[in-house]
Amino acid sequence: MAGDGDRGVPPEPPWRSAPRRRGTPRPQLSRDAIVAAALKVVETDGGDALTMRRVADQIGVSASALYGYVANKEELVQLVLEQIISEIPVPEPGASWQDTVRAFGREMLGLFQRHPGVAGLTLGRVPSGPSLLAGAEYLLAVMRAAGLPDQVAAFVGDFGSLYVGAFAYEQEVAPPAGQADIAAQVAGWFGALPPDQFPNLVAVAAKMTAGSPQDRFEWGLDIIVRGLGTYLTDPPSADARWPED
Repeated sequence: MAGDGDRGVPPEPPWRSAPRRRGTPRPQLSRDAIVAAALKVVETDGGDALTMRRVADQIGVSASALYGYVANKEELVQLVLEQIISEIPVPEPGASWQDTVRAFGREMLGLFQRHPGVAGLTLGRVPSGPSLLAGAEYLLAVMRAAGLPDQVAAFVGDFGSLYVGAFAYEQEVAPPAGQADIAAQVAGWFGALPPDQFPNLVAVAAKMTAGSPQDRFEWGLDIIVRGLGTYLTDPPSADARWPED
């Protein structure tokens, strides 16, 4: 008998469990309701606050009731990531691979800014679910068509997600007020150092704290795109520690 994958339907991701609830379903409980409650906990108090108990309290049920819909906290985290990733649109065809990479990076940053607390959940995890498939397939198609080596194309999603997630997380945990004052103090301190001992720090003191967070994010995207472009003419070497075919 043919499987779902043979009929054009992607199989479920390996982390997703089948609901195993028993008895009469509670009207306020469903997998979607649990994910929505989990996302609200994260957005309100951060990823560290996400527990099955907190989610149950948010809904108004016992924690044990949740296990009929999700296997554990890790599955719940993946379901939250799956939910928000569905907000990222697939770019319109015709854009260059460089613009496509930048567009995905900006969309992801916007996603984390709309859903505070979620960026930290992506660090150390590999989001994988149906809502990720279309975007990942499109990104790989664009990069492979441009001539980027398959191993480079395969690593871009993970590397790019790490950059954007870490950037967004840093913005969330940064001091909420006085950032401009702190930057000015740091620049002033560097500029006041003895120039005979620290000539380079003095010379670039103002530049080290220049630009807005968005400016710095775009600069990081530019580094990534420029670096990826080098692989079109200079394939990965053994020194780069690429996996062997």
